[in-house]
Amino acid sequence: MTKKSIGLLALVASLFAAGILLAQSGAPKFDVTTASAPKQQKLVRVCTLNTIEANQEFQANVQLMQAQRQQAIELNSAMEKETAADKKKEMKAKLDELMAKLNENNQKMIKAYGFSLDRSYTMVIEKAHVYMAVTDEEAAKIEKEQADKK
Repeated sequence: MTKKSIGLLALVASLFAAGILLAQSGAPKFDVTTASAPKQQKLVRVCTLNTIEANQEFQANVQLMQAQRQQAIELNSAMEKETAADKKKEMKAKLDELMAKLNENNQKMIKAYGFSLDRSYTMVIEKAHVYMAVTDEEAAKIEKEQADKK
């Protein structure tokens, strides 16, 4: 398993935690009860990212959701510590707005990638390209060598 896939697994696990936060906050969009069932599980492919750009977009979208989840956690924690009722009400309104946006983004991820906060995922890297920075002259030489090998 590569560092990238381990990192993505950690990211997905943290997004899963957002589903738990959503369930605790009263948001009805997620059902985390099925995600915690200890049944024999099988991996099913839900999407394929065929280009570098598609992979970068997916990762950016996941990072956005992670940032929103972290904001929600921090805001929820601050709200619980707040003693002033008016400030607490204001924070609750912001949390509700943030949770609505997170739910909206989760629905977009489901439609685009089959990816949802209330599921666990494994990313399998089937093909990887390794690049290095070179000058134009070096690039031409390497490309010629690679063409000669074929």
